[in-house]
Amino acid sequence: MLIENKNVFFNLDLIEKLINDGKVVVFTLNKSMGGKEIISWNTGKRFFPKEMSEESLRIGYLLENARKVGLDDLAMPDQPLNDKLIEDCHELTTEEIIGYYDTEIARKQGTLWNVDKNFNAIFMAKNTHDEVLKKSGRNVSLVFPCADCAVVRFYDPEHDVIGITHSDAVHTGQKIIPKCVLYMKEKFGTDISKLQVFVGAFAFEGWTYDKLPDFASEKDKDGKIIGINSEWEKYIVPDKGKYLINYGDKIFDQLLISGINIDNLYISPDNTLTNDNYFSNSRSFNSRIDGIATYREGRNLVGITFSKKEIIDSMKKQHIIMK
Repeated sequence: MLIENKNVFFNLDLIEKLINDGKVVVFTLNKSMGGKEIISWNTGKRFFPKEMSEESLRIGYLLENARKVGLDDLAMPDQPLNDKLIEDCHELTTEEIIGYYDTEIARKQGTLWNVDKNFNAIFMAKNTHDEVLKKSGRNVSLVFPCADCAVVRFYDPEHDVIGITHSDAVHTGQKIIPKCVLYMKEKFGTDISKLQVFVGAFAFEGWTYDKLPDFASEKDKDGKIIGINSEWEKYIVPDKGKYLINYGDKIFDQLLISGINIDNLYISPDNTLTNDNYFSNSRSFNSRIDGIATYREGRNLVGITFSKKEIIDSMKKQHIIMK
């Protein structure tokens, strides 16, 4: 069980090494910053009050807060669950990022946040990051907004490459983590035994469904659910009319099976289902009374970027714990 592997939680040696090396910053931005409560770390209309229904206001709000902690611009894999998916894993190039800035939507919104990037995971080399910074003046970070799902960040210290993927239940079942690790090995020559991985915060335990979720269902030819599929059968436990999802165990096992060295693995000890500092989709849904949620819904922003001293100083100023 993941909860029994306490050493993977507070692997502070890995975090301390990252900070001391000064090359890469991993971060989780949650419900508060510098004593101020955050509405949400994404731009979804349903998270914001009516007076912020205009998209430009929500984008401005996101970027204003991001820049307070030194993050100039935010790139995320769109991860479409439709036929728009181009490929699972993709390296962002200098030409591609500069091209994003030349799109109509980026010129209008002043960010590449909403520019289509139809990949399940994105990666960026330091030389690409530095060239983009020189040409555009933007320090691009790889991010994903989440609330309970596991966002996995990768860092290859030998080849100076970072990556990110949103390993929600659906994509975890599709083995996005092993795909990312294999991609880094084949694309960049990454030594998997030295690859550093950072996960969370996320709902690693205590996540339940009232019925067997579709992502874990085995169905017959007529689409009728006949049981738990083979990918999830070890990780779902029927319990008093509910289904307990051992999500953390699933993520942990995939990482180890992929060859990740446990000494290079950091899993946040913060459970979004129980820690009041985080937005939680499940907690908000389950808090409903007469259809109205009593725990406000929103999204946390999990990311990784190549470090500038200004980012670390800004995060410290805003009381952001880099984890």
